Amino acid sequence: MSFDNDQYRLALGDLRKFVEIMHKQGELVRVPEADPYLEVGALYEMSQEHLYPPVLMFEYMKGCDPRHRILCNVRTTKLMVGDMNLQALIDYRRKPKKGPSQPIDPHVVETGPVFENHLEGDAVNCRKFPAPRWHEGDGGDYIGTECLVIMRDPGSEWTNLGTYRVMVQDEKTLSVFIEPGKHGDVIRRKYWARGEACPIAVCVGQSPILGMVASTAVKSGVSEYATAGGRLGRPVDVVEGRLTGLQLPADAELVFEGFMPSPQEAQMKEGPFGEWPGYYSHDGMEPIVKVGAISHRNDLIVVGQPPTKPNYIGRQVKLPSLAAFWDALENAGVPEVRGVWNLQGGGYRFIQVVAIKQLHPGHAKMAGLVAAGWGGSYMNRMTIIVDEDVDVTNHAEVMWAMATRWDPKTQTDVIDGCWTGYIDPRLSPEKRENGDVTMSRIIIYAVRPFHWKEEFPKPNEVAPDLAADVRAKWKDRLSFLRTKQG
Repeated sequence: MSFDNDQYRLALGDLRKFVEIMHKQGELVRVPEADPYLEVGALYEMSQEHLYPPVLMFEYMKGCDPRHRILCNVRTTKLMVGDMNLQALIDYRRKPKKGPSQPIDPHVVETGPVFENHLEGDAVNCRKFPAPRWHEGDGGDYIGTECLVIMRDPGSEWTNLGTYRVMVQDEKTLSVFIEPGKHGDVIRRKYWARGEACPIAVCVGQSPILGMVASTAVKSGVSEYATAGGRLGRPVDVVEGRLTGLQLPADAELVFEGFMPSPQEAQMKEGPFGEWPGYYSHDGMEPIVKVGAISHRNDLIVVGQPPTKPNYIGRQVKLPSLAAFWDALENAGVPEVRGVWNLQGGGYRFIQVVAIKQLHPGHAKMAGLVAAGWGGSYMNRMTIIVDEDVDVTNHAEVMWAMATRWDPKTQTDVIDGCWTGYIDPRLSPEKRENGDVTMSRIIIYAVRPFHWKEEFPKPNEVAPDLAADVRAKWKDRLSFLRTKQG
């Protein structure tokens, strides 16, 4: 299915237009009367069995205001991500990095749909809005899974958008779990160091583009609003929050405003929560948000995208992240990179694969060390370097290269003291207690040894050119040639 660029941008920049387009294309599935306690989460997880999960609109949910809805799988539709293969990644990197891709600062407006309803004081009740118990072992109800956590740096006036999990504690309290070192953590600590509570806004319904940029790592000081504007080719409209003065999306569906005091002043138990590595993680005390105002649209939509085990095919790779990885390798001077990918089962971070055409002794080692140490390698566990003839998107081919070209004793590096996170299931209790958020990483060089690679046995497979010719000749007469099972 093909979509024109205008339609894509329309859906990208407006959540309700996105819903309309998905309905017209037959990709929106309305689910009435599901129970937010486990049932919504179970149906969502089952949808991840598809590479392009259907867009799920949960309506008239048990125990919820019938005007409130939950929308899942916004950023995993074919319209949003396109094809999911190596050629699509190459095409993405070839796009000119100019024109609309240049940042465009947000446009401050007086008001917007987000202020159709505004609550303060005794009227504030966080429990009036749908917050599912997504996984059976979760320690609470989580309204923030695909959300914007909005903060402003006190020194530079830089507004940062991040995506962190948000749990409803009570009618006027939320908790936000932020890993140490993330931008949100850095900003809130600046306020605490000044003896101030950190102003914070949590938006749980927004345009797809804002969900994309908030969940993608960008440089400190870079505005995600401006990044989103560049992608759209127009500024994002923002309004000033009536309690915090923070910039909020003018068309946001539901926003909580409040202040986060230091953990020495107030904290509550948060978690555990079923996280993206596929395990329940981090059950402990966390800072809280004292909510003082809630703004929302009529017939609001909460966008939900909780983590599931990374073995589901619907846990797609992220082409922008892979493109940034490829760029980092080349910018560091690694020549002849032919492909990068994440293996299914490792989520977006644990297992990364790099294909190179070896040019000189030590080329594979260079690629491995750069890959394991680049800025986006947070929570990386395993880096696999393969030759250019290996399809990095094919898990079986990567395993074949490891099985036949890798000598564990001489073609392996293990590096200690690398950055991981509290949601890492392998982080030991002792390290957690000591705040030592580090782990080792392995680099596997599943390549032909350079000094005798020309003598390495040749693969016994049909040459690509011959395969294409034979397929073209016989596909009309042999049905098995017309479809390729993967």
